Amino acid sequence: MQAPLLLLSLGLVRALTLQPPDELLWDGVSLFSRGQWSEARDKLWGALRSLQEVRRVRLRCGDQCGLQGAQLEETVMERAECLLSCERLQMGEPSRYRLTQDTEKTFHKGAPYNYLQVAHYRLEELDEAAATAYTFYMRNPHHEQIQGDVTRYHTMKGIKQQSFRDLEEPPYKALYAQGASLLSQERTTTAVLRLEESLSSFLSTLHDCRTLCEGTRERENETHRDFSEVIAEYYTQVLQCKQQCILGVSLTPGQKRSQQDVLIGHLQLLQQGYAQLGDWESAAQIARSLLLFQPNNETVLESLRGYEQKAQSKSEIRPRENIASYVRQVLSEKKLLYYVMENLGIDFQDPDLWTPGEIIPEILRERIKAETAAAEEAGGQLPYEEVTVTLTPRQMNGTSRVTLDGVLTDEECEALFGLVQEAEASGEALKRRRSPYTSHEHIQGLTVLQALQMVSSGSVDQSRAHFLYHATERARILTQSYFETKMLHFSYSQLVCRSAIEGEQEERSDLSHPVHADNCILDSEEKECWREPPAYVHRDYSGMLYLNDDFLGGDLFFTELDGTTVTAEVRPRCGRLVLFSSGGENAHGVRAVTQGRRCAITLWFTGSEEHAEQERLQAKSIVTGEVIKTKKTESKSARTGRENARTGTSENEGTDKPSGRQQRRRVARKVRDEL
Repeated sequence: MQAPLLLLSLGLVRALTLQPPDELLWDGVSLFSRGQWSEARDKLWGALRSLQEVRRVRLRCGDQCGLQGAQLEETVMERAECLLSCERLQMGEPSRYRLTQDTEKTFHKGAPYNYLQVAHYRLEELDEAAATAYTFYMRNPHHEQIQGDVTRYHTMKGIKQQSFRDLEEPPYKALYAQGASLLSQERTTTAVLRLEESLSSFLSTLHDCRTLCEGTRERENETHRDFSEVIAEYYTQVLQCKQQCILGVSLTPGQKRSQQDVLIGHLQLLQQGYAQLGDWESAAQIARSLLLFQPNNETVLESLRGYEQKAQSKSEIRPRENIASYVRQVLSEKKLLYYVMENLGIDFQDPDLWTPGEIIPEILRERIKAETAAAEEAGGQLPYEEVTVTLTPRQMNGTSRVTLDGVLTDEECEALFGLVQEAEASGEALKRRRSPYTSHEHIQGLTVLQALQMVSSGSVDQSRAHFLYHATERARILTQSYFETKMLHFSYSQLVCRSAIEGEQEERSDLSHPVHADNCILDSEEKECWREPPAYVHRDYSGMLYLNDDFLGGDLFFTELDGTTVTAEVRPRCGRLVLFSSGGENAHGVRAVTQGRRCAITLWFTGSEEHAEQERLQAKSIVTGEVIKTKKTESKSARTGRENARTGTSENEGTDKPSGRQQRRRVARKVRDEL
């Protein structure tokens, strides 16, 4: 065993005297809950520093404990003993610094920064408040409370744009962005230097992630098992963790797809840069490195031939050794994992799209192909844990269409129905009129801005009106996340209720809404959909968020371009969101509502900022409090008095402060305000 040699080589190293990160974290949270802002701030920052120091120790130990032993069991045991001895020497008893899975998740989500931003705000440390809020936001971009807080910080005096920085952003990201920008400006020499720095930083970050996959772990509910089974499972977990590092290092919040192109992207830009500089040998070396990932890429192969001809090198130009070494190591891990998958039945999700087919055992290829297709169809990662895919595009017999459940809870649907009833009773909105599509139904509509403006007259409850805004925003985020699009903007949204007229429902053959498409004119005879005015050609995605199912009829259905061949039908229910692209591929209609009232939020989105709905900007300003700054027709004291009477806040609590503990928590949702 090599551990004693390691202890001698380390010499007298003083053990850490840091308090464990989890103790500091929960002490900080406790102090925060008592309003002891200064003490909470110090404890929370201490937790983050302690966590970083523990990681540094583990990285040092990982680098010093080389692989030993000729057999797998010997290698695993010797390295495990070495790591444990090293950690014990430098930290004391390592178990003091081990985190439970829940605590690890808390740190991973950046939760300490959410507490810190409020503590800094309370201490009037606005630069630190903005930075910590932004850091939490970057890890939780769909968190409704932090969205509002970051917006408020942007409106505060004394906070500069530079304050909005990610305190945990890996160095390579800024370097990579600078390099790409410089290359586009034809500042090639400086661009190549930045990209080389970025690539080195990226590989270092990736190495650290892979190193931290090893070492001791606190196991919950562990049972006694055969020794070889324990070794196999442990080693498999380590290899799986290492394989996933390419995602952990590269992914930005909300992404799901494999991001090995971050590494490939570095190489592609470097190849371009060296070619522009006329450094043909370096360009050829980078091209050789790219071919390790894309051996059949004709463009790279053709470029390589040109580089080598111009380089006139006397020796064979080979790939960069650090890239080749990484590829060799990753492929050897994949071989082992696919062996385990084939023979031990342990699943492995390969994060890389470039994995050579011959690596995968023949018996597994069809299964993996099917799983990959299913993962593609499952769409992007959904940011809300309660939201599930109920009907995939394949199950709906179409493309770019999906049905999600759990978007709203029963309590949230009831709150929106309460808003409908209040708006009806006020007489200001939701007036019943005959539907323009059928004489057998009444139709009512309420926009988000109308609901928010009714708050000022006391006609509707403020929290319900604000929740209508947040419900539509939730639907936009889900659309953007599932279809993995660029930023989407609202083209239009409205809460619509369709009601059957009593005594007029006999032998109905009409529809509540005829078959149509949302961004083109459907020509059922020609089986075409003409994308031209007066159609809303700028609309890219559509959605229906349902509030109830206690009515007869009213199902949404999709058809072929002939307008009659039904391909899918969806029954409304509370919290169900149907999303689809707005073109002729998703022609749709609504069955007649023959009894009761069917209410839903209709949504249309566009990728064009130019066509974004202006009313939405007004609605956002009301929700975030910016509208208070634009009203000049009444005194601040009178206005504040009325608002306090409605919201129950005191005059000492400013409208531009971060919401913090005052954030209204949604019922039974896991994506919530940690505060």
